[in-house]
Amino acid sequence: MTNSDYSTQPLDIDIRTARARLDHGARMIDVRETHEVVRGMVPGSAHIPLGAFAGDLESTLRQHGIDPARHDILCICASGGRSRHAAMALRQIGCAQAASVLGGVTGWAASGGTLQHP
Repeated sequence: MTNSDYSTQPLDIDIRTARARLDHGARMIDVRETHEVVRGMVPGSAHIPLGAFAGDLESTLRQHGIDPARHDILCICASGGRSRHAAMALRQIGCAQAASVLGGVTGWAASGGTLQHP
């Protein structure tokens, strides 16, 4: 997809939409720091700190079993700020549907979502 195609998909999505996309095979990336994820992560999410997005992002994703050309990717952080930057970086490498989960892990838990501890 071209950069102009990115605007056809919302960059920020609510938790309900994130759950629906996960139910349809989307992959979740938690971009928080290691000291934050020990408090709990969305079950099944991969931990890739935002700082890792500065390197070879495609290789980093593949190390976590995520194919940027094939997977629908959602990003989550504590509240939604860092995950938005991660989703924008993913869109720049061609993941046109990459999205940031509004409210982050805090909102996920507040809405009744379970968290697993690594």
